[in-house]
This record gives sequence, structure tokens and C-alpha cells, in this order.
Amino acid sequence: MSGAESLTPGAEVDSLAERTLQIGEWQADPVLDELRRGEQVLKLEPRKMRLLMALARRPQQLVTLDQLLDEVWADLVVTPSSVYQSISQLRSVLGDEASQPRYIVTVPRKGYRLVASVSEVVAVATPAPAAGATSAPLQPEPEPKRRATDQAVAPLVLPTPPASPAPTSPSVPSRRLLLGGSAAAAALLGAGGWWAWQRAARMPAGDITLAVLPFDDVSPKDLEQPLADGLAESVIGALSRHQQIRVTARSTSFQFRSAQALAPQAKQLAVTHVLWGELRRWQQGLQLKLSLHRAADSELLWHHVLESQAAALGSLAFSAANAALQALGVAPLPVSAAPMPLADAYELYLLGLHHQRSAQIEGVLKARAYFQRAIDADPGFALAYVGQAATWIAEFHYGSGLGFRTMDARAQPLIDRALQLDPEQALALGLQGHLKANLSQHEEARRWLSQALEKAPSDASLLNWSGSNESDDGWPARAQPFFSKAAQLSPLAVQIQHRAGLAAIHAGQYEAAEQAYRRAIAMAPQHANGHWGLGILGFARGRLADAVLGYRKALLLDAKREPLWQQLAWLYLDLGLADDAHKAFAQSQALSATPASARVTAAYRFVQAGDRAALEQALRLTSAEAASERDAVIDAALLRLLLGQKDLALKALESVIGLVQADPVPLYNNWLSFQGQHILLDVATIYSAAGQGEKAEPFIAQAAAYIDRYVKQGNVWHAAGYHRARIAALRSQPDAALAALEDAVRLGWRRGWWLAQDPALQSLRELPRFKAVLARIEDSNRLQRQRLLT
Repeated sequence: MSGAESLTPGAEVDSLAERTLQIGEWQADPVLDELRRGEQVLKLEPRKMRLLMALARRPQQLVTLDQLLDEVWADLVVTPSSVYQSISQLRSVLGDEASQPRYIVTVPRKGYRLVASVSEVVAVATPAPAAGATSAPLQPEPEPKRRATDQAVAPLVLPTPPASPAPTSPSVPSRRLLLGGSAAAAALLGAGGWWAWQRAARMPAGDITLAVLPFDDVSPKDLEQPLADGLAESVIGALSRHQQIRVTARSTSFQFRSAQALAPQAKQLAVTHVLWGELRRWQQGLQLKLSLHRAADSELLWHHVLESQAAALGSLAFSAANAALQALGVAPLPVSAAPMPLADAYELYLLGLHHQRSAQIEGVLKARAYFQRAIDADPGFALAYVGQAATWIAEFHYGSGLGFRTMDARAQPLIDRALQLDPEQALALGLQGHLKANLSQHEEARRWLSQALEKAPSDASLLNWSGSNESDDGWPARAQPFFSKAAQLSPLAVQIQHRAGLAAIHAGQYEAAEQAYRRAIAMAPQHANGHWGLGILGFARGRLADAVLGYRKALLLDAKREPLWQQLAWLYLDLGLADDAHKAFAQSQALSATPASARVTAAYRFVQAGDRAALEQALRLTSAEAASERDAVIDAALLRLLLGQKDLALKALESVIGLVQADPVPLYNNWLSFQGQHILLDVATIYSAAGQGEKAEPFIAQAAAYIDRYVKQGNVWHAAGYHRARIAALRSQPDAALAALEDAVRLGWRRGWWLAQDPALQSLRELPRFKAVLARIEDSNRLQRQRLLT
């Protein structure tokens, strides 16, 4: 068959789809989705390669828009604008101009013609050496034959590897090589070097853990470091989709700037390979130099150069990921059906990631602005919507005053749009699950997160979110495998260690929890969470002096953590340290985004001190402010019962009971319940005190079902006994209530001052067993106070 026949429109289309063609100055390899020109290699997004091949099968002929849509976008429903945009991007990669075309000519209102010369590249196979023959050094390959339709252009091909690699260790030449890109480059590696490593040093994919370090910016003006870091993070995101290898999370790998710096900790981090890069950008182009190292000794194993037009920035991370996978000898990543984002939008997205990485609210807000600009530049860029949605969830977690419903209202439409644009986007699926988990919709969250992990099993964020969802749904044993896998991928991530420790605490595995927090402190001694975790652990074990010391150390490192000040204040109340509690509450109020609620909470110090006049004044001053805050209103109503103001308490409760019953966000969760708070039982207490037991019972039943479920699911909380005591007392079951309290104290419950005041336990006050419980708590707390004060 002649070359002209092989390129005749309609002839052998399927076989041509896998043939390498010489198109003008470029070799187009549709199998590898690569364009090669000399030693320059560009990775082409697969759909762009299909578009180029659709034109190349009909050189010099009109290919209509309908034909291109049918052949290139057969699996998608798109408009002609997708063709226009892709042609523009393809021209940019080829170095073509619409005004003076050398490759693609526009036929107005009809389609396009490929006007560059087209020829098929056929490589001549190198015969295997005869049995028993000694392998000789590779000789230069004969020039490959070709079949031409227009003009002859000598292509470059890789030499066929020898049948038996030489036993010598690989030698890496000092010059930078475009390995896999040209015969000259491959020949420089020598007969044994490259192929010896290919066969002898590669390991099974399942044993590989790759750490991608932050890329260095070597651009002329050194202005692209945020872009370089963002690109490296995008490579991690792409590699996390691989079904076999593991990729270390950014929070760990970005703590090292070179393979040499990581090598001493490679074994501890369980990293086998390191990928590093240098990004250079100039006005019209990009160059990314990649190097793969053995982690244990930082030996260079492979070097590769990717070059592209600036317009192809959006596909560079995917190309880099697949180049590294090819070097590792494992299967490439599947191609996403999502279109390549416009370069300007992708750059803005990377800058957003850079600011989001700061882990501070200011960085989150800056990131949001960049993500919005990325959306404005390319409304079809799914990841930009994901990034922006993540900033709303993050803002909520930073305690800036953003409420559940506002967070949901802001984030949900962005996630919906991302999934509409790219239903297979793992991060979008995972963020949907994370949002549902934050709204306590745990079963729905589980479904979304499961789908996400199927697509990106090596994504530490998805694993962390999955573990958090299981933990928050009251399944600490289910949570721990997720946290364990996440910690393997990111052993230096303090937040993962913190969540793993908290799950262990809930499961009553205190030694494991302490180990997790000690690791967190050793890895990040300036981060507050490790010490905070030890404070939580002290509270769970009834060791209040340990708890106070943990909180104090955490707040020395981060004094702006408002919830920690409030939790510390309660510990001081438990220990009878009124002055310290007052100071901690004052810090909490100064930092709180909901000051009315903080002031109501601070009023509990007057309960502990027995100062009824101060309590009444505090409630009077906060009643107007707290009127719009549901939880604060209920808290204040409960305190009014201590003043004998049952009618005012009931009136306040009735003003928000509609929100209690209709709000889709539950009033309780495992963290609040672990701390000893349950608003449903507070509501029931107010109704019972007002003589409306029939209204109280549904809330009691709901709270009882919740506590029973969480205990059956493996949660070991001393507060569970306190909640059960309140339930039994409200149902006039004193023996059951006292047994539950005794169990709580045995497990470490030490909030005796509140047991003596809690209106729900009023019926138990004069019983000897109740007084004995209070005495045991006070004996323990006295020893704890002495330890703190000496």
C-alpha cells in the first residue's frame, strides 16, 4: 500500500489512529499523545491529538465542523465553540497563526483544512541478537523509512533496546536529556545505562511511594515560584488518581526542597522515589525539567524535559505526571474527558492554591479571589469552582462567624457547577462529601466520598475527609483505617495526626491517641494542635491538670484560637479556679465571632461561684443580643431556671423552638456530646421544669437514641454517663440516673460543680448516692488543683 493510499480519506481510519505521522515540522505520535520536533517533546491533550489526526487523515481537504464533532467529540454533547477553542489551542501548540497559516486554514462557516505536508513514519525494527551472541554496544539506527504524500522529513525514533541489558549501573550524562524524545538523546545513555535501570531497578507499582517536591522557578526574573509550586501540587493531584502507586501528600513532600534533603528521612516517610522539577517561563513558552531520584540515596535515575507553548499550561501537570509514571514503568493515567482549561484561568487557579496553602484565613480569602478570577477567565474550568467552594468551607472552620447555612448556600452551587462540568472530578466528588459531612448528613457524605476515593485512592485529603466523616458519625473504628492511610501518605500532616488521635480518644484507645499527639508535636513543634490534643486527652481521662497544661501550651503557640480559650475556661471551672476561668472567658469573648453566645457561656462562671445576682445581671445584659442566636437563647433559658424564672425560660425557648424542630442542621454532634453538651436535653429540661412533660419527651427520646447509637458504635465517653443520667432523671428513674453518674465518674467525668446545679438532676440532689458522687469528684479535683498550683 502506498503512502498516498494510506492517507486517503476514509481508508483504514482505525489503523491510522495509532500511526506516527510527520506533519510539517512536527512528528505526531497518537499512541503517546506527543508532538516531537528535534529534541523538543510536547505532551498533547488526547482530544487535541484526535483533532489533529482527524485533519491529518484528510490532508489539503476540507473537514467540516460536523465531521470533527462526530469524530473527536463523539462521546460528548458539545457546541461548535469547543471546536473553535480547540483549533485555536492546537494552532498555538504548533506555532501556527490564523492570519498566516502554515498548518491549519479556516474555511469560513464550513470547517478547516490541514495544509502542512503529511507523511507516515515507519521505524525499522532492530533484530534481536542470535542466541548466545554477546551484546555489542548500540550502533546508530538506520534512518527510518517513510511514506510521503508531499515532502520528505526525516523523523527521529528511539533505538530498539538490546535483548539483554548490560550489567553496568546506569550513567547519567551531565547535559540535560529529553529521554524518550529522540534517538540522539537515547544513544547518549549508552547500551546498558537506561535499559539496565528500566529492567533491573524498577519495582512493582504497588510498592512505589512517590514524593513530588515543590518545583523550582528558574524563570529569568524569578517571579514564577507560586506558579511552580502550584504546578507541583497539580502533579500530586493528578498522580493521586493512579490506582496502584502511592503519592505523598503536599503537606509532607513540600517540606523538602531537594531529593538530598529528603533522603535522610526517606525510610521513616516510607518514600521510594522523589520527583523534582525546574520551571522556566518566557513570553510564549514553558519548559519543565523533571528529574526522578531514588529516595534512599537521592541518586538520579531519570531526566526529562517538557516544553510547550504558554497556551498549553493547563495540560502540563498531567503531562508531567504521565512522564514520571512512564519512567517508573507503570501504567499511565487515564485521560479525563474534561476540556483543558485556558492558560490564563489555570495560572490564576494555581495562584489560588498557593494562597490557600497558607492555612490562614487571610490566605483563604485571597485564594477565593483568585479562584473567582479563574472562573471569569474560563467559565468551563471545573477545578476553579471546586477551589472556591473549598474556601467557603474553610472559612466556616476557621471560626470567622460564617454559619452552617451560609456556608452551605455559598459552597453547594459551586460544587454543583463543578460536577456538571466534570462529573468524574475526584476532588469535586470529595468536596461534596465533605460538605455533607459538615452538615451531619453522614450517609450521603459517605456515598460521595466513596466515589471520590475510587477515582483518586491516593489522595490524602479525601482519606482525611472520609475518616472525619466516619468519626463524626460515631464510628471511630471505621475512621481509623482512613486516617492511617492518610498518615502514611502524609506523615508530617499535623491535622491528620490530630484527627486520628481524636478518633482514638473516642474509641477509648488513650495510648494510641497519646502517640498520635506526640508524633504531631515532634513533627511540628510550633503547631498548636499536638498540645491541644493532649489537652483533650487529659479531659477524656479525667486528668484535668494534664488537660490544662495541654491547652496552655497550645495557646502559647496560637493565642487566637477562640474555642480553645472557652474549653480551657470550662476546665478551670471544673477545678474551682474562678479567677483563671474569668480570664480565659474574657479572651474567648474578645475573639468570638458570636459575642452574644460567648457572653452567655461566660455567665456559667457565676453559677460555679454561686453568685445569683451577677448571673441575673449577665442574662439581662445579653438577652437582647442573644435573641437572634438559637443556641445562645436556649443556653440562657437553661440558666434562667437556676434563678427560678421558669416562665421567662419557657418564653425564650418558644421563641426559637421552630428553628430547633425545622433546622436541617442537627443541634448536636459527637464533639459537643463528648464535651458534655446536648441541646436537645436542655430543651427537654426547660419543658419539664415548666410542667410540660409531654413536650419534653420527644426531645428526650431523640437524645437517648443518639447517645445509645454512639455508644453501641464504639464511642467511650465519660460524658455519655452524664447524658444518660439526665435522661433517666427527666423520666423519674433515680436509680438508673445514679448508676449512670457513677459510671461517668469512673470513666473520668469531673464536672461536679455543674452536677450540683443542673436543673435536669434536681430530683437527685438530696440522695446519699448523689452526694457521694460529688464527693468523689471533689477529692479527685483537689489533687489536680494542688498539682497545678505547686
